[in-house]
This record gives sequence, structure tokens and C-alpha cells, in this order.
Amino acid sequence: MEIHVITMFQKRFLFAVIALVIAAWAMAPLSLAQDAEISLVLNKQTPYPVEPGQVLNIEVSLLNNGTGSKSLTLEIVPKEPFTLLPGQELRKTFSRVNAFDSVTQTYQLKVAESAVSATYEIEFRYYREGVGAYVQKMIPVSVQGTPKFVISDVETVPERIQPGDEVEIRMVISNEGTGHATQTELSLEPIADTATGTSIIVPLLSGGVSYLGRIDPGAVSTAVFRMKVENDAEYKTYKSTLTIGYKDENGEPGTVTYDIGIPVNGRPLLDILNTELDAGEFKVELTNLGTADAKGIKIALLQGEGNNGVSVVSEIKAGKYKAVRFSGFSYGAGKLNISYYDESNALHSTETDIYIDRPLVTGSEGSVAAPLIYVLGAAVILETIYIFRLRKRKK
Repeated sequence: MEIHVITMFQKRFLFAVIALVIAAWAMAPLSLAQDAEISLVLNKQTPYPVEPGQVLNIEVSLLNNGTGSKSLTLEIVPKEPFTLLPGQELRKTFSRVNAFDSVTQTYQLKVAESAVSATYEIEFRYYREGVGAYVQKMIPVSVQGTPKFVISDVETVPERIQPGDEVEIRMVISNEGTGHATQTELSLEPIADTATGTSIIVPLLSGGVSYLGRIDPGAVSTAVFRMKVENDAEYKTYKSTLTIGYKDENGEPGTVTYDIGIPVNGRPLLDILNTELDAGEFKVELTNLGTADAKGIKIALLQGEGNNGVSVVSEIKAGKYKAVRFSGFSYGAGKLNISYYDESNALHSTETDIYIDRPLVTGSEGSVAAPLIYVLGAAVILETIYIFRLRKRKK
């Protein structure tokens, strides 16, 4: 009969094995297992789909499909791009869940703004008291960005739109949303005048439509429209509608509209309608042939080396005329210098050559009939003398 003596080394090894077994038993809830008597289901996700940067509300139910009541523990394991909001519990234990009964838990998670559109999975773990393993459940969550268009800049060529101009309107469009847009097309439609039913601004050929295609989040693109402004356009801002049509990341069509104002700067155009001498003064009639009012009008009569007079008119409306007079003038050549401001306070200036004719003869009352009277009178006298002499000879 052999007797085995346990050495000190063997004792230490045995104690180490026992310690490992105890530690493994203590860590059993961290190991993966299956439990047919317990199940986890997703009740709802709001909003659906959730956008990057939004708060996700997710509700799950833990069901006891077995017999008898059980103590169940539910744990959420959030990972990027999800972060559990402060005050939310990562782990919760339900001390008594009866057979065929369920408990519900709601979580609030912040979705990272940098998240791209995709279907993510959120990990849940649950286990029952006395079972040394947990069950893992992955619940899918749909994250989908939405495009959001912002008009960041508008410029026109030429910068100041005048009646009769052909203009190019450039709109800088940025996608400030969280999802990309495809098949993006913009159309600019001027609103017709309610009285005439026609529009003062009309597209040139297909110049009212601009196709941009795909616009990613944070991307910037420029739409270009080509328009014609009718000659009878007035100084004002004409309303138009900008429509942006696109498809989102699911291929669903979307439309957004904006009210756009197109400013037209009507153009005043002063011209000399007539000049004449009237009651000893030099009279000048000015007319506004333009499509906007002229303001702060100054008319200077320039003759020789000096200024023979200045007349000021506050305003001449489009299609109207006004007369100014100069008493300090000289006969002969000169210039009329006309300066005025338009509705945008831009200064305009023109200079026109003139000539002031001297009257043939000026009578005591300013009439030119006196020389003719003298001539006729002399003719009558001569004819009387001739007739008198002719009769005397005949006698």
C-alpha cells in the first residue's frame, strides 16, 4: 500500500485552482449565454428615424416567459454615436417579474452630430438573479440625416439692375442639414403682376432653372439664373418664388420654397424739352424720360467764364416736366449743366450746349413789331408822294 504525501507546492497549486473557480463564478454575469425564459423587445423609437444631433427616446420591455416570478437586471451599453444623457441609469434591477409579465424601461440618448446616416445597433444585456451569465440583445436604431438648405448669398450681374437689362442672378446655396440631397434642382419664377397678368422679369430660354445634383451636408453650391428685365420696369423690388426640389437619402422627394425679391433700380433720365425767352427771362423746360424719379436737381447756366445762374428743383417724377427760369443771362452760346440723384442716391450729370438768340428789335413794350411799322409807314408815305405827283402831271 502506497501512501502519497501532499507536498507544500501541491497545496499551493490546489488553493490557486479553488480561487480561480470562485473568481470565475463571481464573474459569471459578464459571460455570454442564452436564456429562453427571458426576452427583450423594442417597443418604440422616437423620433424615427432620428437625426444626428437629436435626442433619441427608446423604450424596451423585458418579458418573463417562464414560470414563477424572477428578479431581472437590465443593462444598456451605449457606444458611439450614442451617449446616455445625465440622470439615466445604465443598469436597473426589477426585483419581481411574474410569469408572463413584463417590465418597461425608457432611455434617452444623444446622437452625435457627426454621425452619418446608417442603421446602428445598441447593445442591451439582461440576466436573472442566481444565473451566472447574461443575455446580449442588439437593437437596431435608424439614424438618417435630413438636408436643410440655406441661401447664404445672392449677387447679380450687373450689380444694379436697370430696366431693359439682361441679368445673371447667382444664389449661393448651402446644405446646413445632416443628410445629403440628390437630384437637387432649383427654379426661379417671377410672380406676375396682378393687374396685367404678366411679369416684368422673364427667364431667358431655360435660365429660370438651375440643376445642382448632389449636395452633401456642409457643402456649398451656386445656382445661376439668367433673366431679362422689361424696359417698362419701375424702381421697386419684384417678388419671385424660388423652389428647391430634391431627393433625400431614402430616395423620397422633397420640396422647399422661398420668397425672393429682385430689386430693379429704375433710371431717371432728364432731358431739355424746350428753351425760349419769356418776359425777359431765359426759360428752360426739363422732362424726365426715365422710369424713376429724379431728385435734388440742380440746373446751372454756364456762359463765358462764369456761372450766370443756378436753379434748383426738388423732384421731377418719371414722365413729368418742370420749367426753370434765369434772369441773369447773356445772349450767345452757353451750356446747361444738369445734375440730379436717382432713388439710390447715385449722382447723374449731363451738360448740353445752348444758344440764346438776341431778338431782332425790341420795342418799348418788348415787341418786335416796331421796325415793321416803320418800314410800312415809309412805304405808305412814298406811295402817297408818287400818286400825288402822278395826278399833278395828268392835270
